[in-house]
Amino acid sequence: MSKVFKRKWKIKNGEKSCWAFDYLNTFGKRKIVSGFSTKQEAEREKANILSKVNNGIYVENNKFLTFADMAEKHMKFHAEIHCKLSTYHSYVSYLKNHIFPLLADMRAIEITPNTINEYIKVKQDEKLSNSSINKHLALIGAVFQSAINEGLLSINPVYKVKKLKEAQKEMEILTKEEIYAALETAKKHYPDFYPLLLTAIFTGMRRGELLALTWDKINWVMKQIKVDRSVYSGQFVTPKTPKSKRRINMTDELVKVLKEWRLRCPNGELNLVFPNNEGKFMDEHNLKRRKFVPVLRRAGVNQIRFHDLRHTFASLLLAENLPAKYIQDQLGHSSIKTTMDRYSHLMPEVHQQGIKALNDFFGTNKIPEPTSIYKVV
Repeated sequence: MSKVFKRKWKIKNGEKSCWAFDYLNTFGKRKIVSGFSTKQEAEREKANILSKVNNGIYVENNKFLTFADMAEKHMKFHAEIHCKLSTYHSYVSYLKNHIFPLLADMRAIEITPNTINEYIKVKQDEKLSNSSINKHLALIGAVFQSAINEGLLSINPVYKVKKLKEAQKEMEILTKEEIYAALETAKKHYPDFYPLLLTAIFTGMRRGELLALTWDKINWVMKQIKVDRSVYSGQFVTPKTPKSKRRINMTDELVKVLKEWRLRCPNGELNLVFPNNEGKFMDEHNLKRRKFVPVLRRAGVNQIRFHDLRHTFASLLLAENLPAKYIQDQLGHSSIKTTMDRYSHLMPEVHQQGIKALNDFFGTNKIPEPTSIYKVV
């Protein structure tokens, strides 16, 4: 609690004094302001500063403002409020394991673009990927931007540093033959995993969406699955993006398998479609290690990531020449550009049709000879 008090100190010829007050700044740290001749002057200035602090508009001398000060405030007043839980935890990990050991105690005004470049070099020497380093830079930049928005700083050193070029992750998919082999293997040797694997391949749902799916989200009449949440750290969370909320069409075979699975699915308070044996959330690491990887290995098919089942679903739709807009809606992409950029290489027939259309044009139309735009006088 802020209070006004009198400060006294000894001098050569006696004693001097002044009035002062303390307060907690926007970072929650105790500050003392002194030098007032009267108690009334100190009271007035205290009220003025506290009003600005409480309204988030007080700008104090940033000479001793450290990166840790800014980061802690950014996490408390931005990340905790606006970010998904998984994103928040990622930020905590970046700060604790990578950023703070190098930047925490540095004064904000000492962190320059060259400092950021030195950080990049250190992380490259530690063999971190360009993608990981770029994520660190994005967080550092966001911390500085929050301080700038509050009037604590005027320059963001990260914005003067070029992002690292990221290597494109190679997309792998199962062929139709591999899909049949994996499903047959699961059905025979891992029957409790078979319904989940079939659903993943023929809906393109993300792993978190599958593990958060409850029976009340399945419309048996319309043959649709409503996706409106995911799971993270043992609790329901909102899906990746607003567009991720969608309704996915089910094949007749999937409807049949899920109806049969419901009769033997472990019961639980959460009403999950794909729970663990106790009816609770299935651990995603156990899903991969104990079921998904063994199925692929036993089936003798390509060892892909679980997320690649989503790409496999997209490839099945593309193979049937379905409209890109439909594929976007089924996958829950935020824009059709995302769908086209990600899967255009899986559409060779589209490229062939495009060449054929151009060839047909030249075959049925005579191209006029070029003429000069100048008249001969």
